[in-house]
Amino acid sequence: MPRIAVISDIHANLHALCSVMEDVQLMQCSQVVCLGDVVGYGAYPRECLDYIRSLNCHVVKGNHDDEVAREDFYRMNAVARAALKWTREQLDQEQIDWLARLQYQRVVSSAFTIVHSSLDFPKAWNYIFNANDAKAHFMRQFSPLCFHGHTHDPKVFVCSPEYQVSEEPDFLEDLYEEGSSVLALEDGNKYFINVGSVGQPRDHDKRACYAVYDTDTRTVTFRRVAYDVEAAQQAILAVGLPEYLAERLGKGC
Repeated sequence: MPRIAVISDIHANLHALCSVMEDVQLMQCSQVVCLGDVVGYGAYPRECLDYIRSLNCHVVKGNHDDEVAREDFYRMNAVARAALKWTREQLDQEQIDWLARLQYQRVVSSAFTIVHSSLDFPKAWNYIFNANDAKAHFMRQFSPLCFHGHTHDPKVFVCSPEYQVSEEPDFLEDLYEEGSSVLALEDGNKYFINVGSVGQPRDHDKRACYAVYDTDTRTVTFRRVAYDVEAAQQAILAVGLPEYLAERLGKGC
């Protein structure tokens, strides 16, 4: 199983998910892992949840999955709260129970781990925006590689054997301009990689984003995938979710 697709933050955007999964097939991935937030914000929570479950893949719990399962979304802002309340009403009890059973982190193999936010305190849903934020995480990362999501912004954090933590920015230019960028993993370093968001990108690129980990070549390829944004926007409006959730899809922020 040399190529593994790593997807995150689908947020009930079925149009984006389907387009990404078509690209996953083109990339000849033999496995998929999901970093959480399958639901929330978008118009297709049932469909996206069922799609991910049908893959029988490794999945960890995101904060929106957690809030929906516990019906404890009152700490969210008003827009997110409205979306989560509506989302829970669309799911049956069996689907809610499945979300509740998800683990906060998983060791997929000796080579890599997955988490939605960070390993130092996964239930706190910390946002890792820069190298300084990532330092506490690396104290808990025992595998060479860990994938995460949560910020919806693709990033690569590197921890040297001397525990010097830095951000690797070089891959971003090709990702935005060419729609694909390859990162070669170096022996001895640890990597904490944010794969971006399938369903609600926030890095000012409206295309869906995910990554492919090649275990043979030890490379991580970031991919941008165009999808029918307008259809996803119209679906959000049609079910009565806040207009802002539709608007932001067109801006990628």
